[in-house]
This record gives sequence, C-alpha cells and structure tokens, in this order.
Amino acid sequence: MNRFLQYILLFLLFGALQAFVFGRMQLGPFLYPCIYLLFIFLFPFGYKTPYLLLWSFAIGLSVDILSAGVLGMHTSATLCVGLLRQSVLKLVAAQGDFGPLATPGLHTLGYRRYLTFVTLLLLIHHSVLFGLEAFRFSFLPLVFIQVLCSTVLNVLCIAIVQATFFGQKRGSNNY
Repeated sequence: MNRFLQYILLFLLFGALQAFVFGRMQLGPFLYPCIYLLFIFLFPFGYKTPYLLLWSFAIGLSVDILSAGVLGMHTSATLCVGLLRQSVLKLVAAQGDFGPLATPGLHTLGYRRYLTFVTLLLLIHHSVLFGLEAFRFSFLPLVFIQVLCSTVLNVLCIAIVQATFFGQKRGSNNY
C-alpha cells in the first residue's frame, strides 16, 4: 500500500480514537490518555521535519476540533513534539544504526531507548498542553502532578499498543 495512504488511514484512526474514545474517558483529574501521539511517533527515522510539522499540526488541530475543547491547545503541543522529535531521536538512537525508512519502535530501538524516546516526547507534550490549560503559575504544582501521572499512563498505553499492533522483528520496517 502507498505510504501516504497508510499515513492518512493512521491519521483517521488515531484522530478518531482520541476524539471519540480516549478523550472522553474520565480517569480522574490527573490522568489524560493521549493515544494520538503514537501517530507522530510512527514516522520513519529519516522523515523530514517540515513534513512532520504539517502532520503534527493536522492531527493536533483535528483533535482540537473533534474534542470541542479550546482550539489550539493540542495543536501547539503536537507541534512542539513534531519539532523536537528528530532531536530526541538523535539523543536516543545510535548514529547509523537504522536506515531512513526504519520506524522507531520497541523492536527497532529496543525497550529502554524506545521508552526513553516516548517518555521525553510525552513530557514535552504534556508540559505544553497542561501548561496552556492551566495558564497560571499558581497551578504549577498541580500541572506538574498532571504531567507526571499522564506521562506514566501514556507510556504504558503507547508501549502496549506498539507491542501489540506495530511490533515486528528488530531492524525491520513497519511500513
């Protein structure tokens, strides 16, 4: 299947799952599941940042529109993730280990490096998202707790989904 068509299908799947399933879950004041970020994580190592920013903008805006929240919060947070994804990958992945079409995953990066990659990007995303939501320094302790709790929840969710649906042998491409 054409790679662009696969991204469109993943975009629709993760956007719909976030807006209609995970975004409506009431898990308490400190837990917010963000499964749609896996869409950004699934792009190949060599994917160009400007294109990734377009996809990040689109998925963030669609979640903002479909969730009927404040327009721009998810968009801003996903743009930060899209902008910093390559830098975090360079920190986590060894230079020259993977081809430009290999996809970051539990089996390509290994568990420790993949969970580090996901955790760093989730901390960035949640800090921006919940910081914009609170928009006050007086709420900083609560924002910090919400960022940590939601990051732990989402690392677990993303690792389970990654291992279940996108897991393949080490070094192989998911697309």
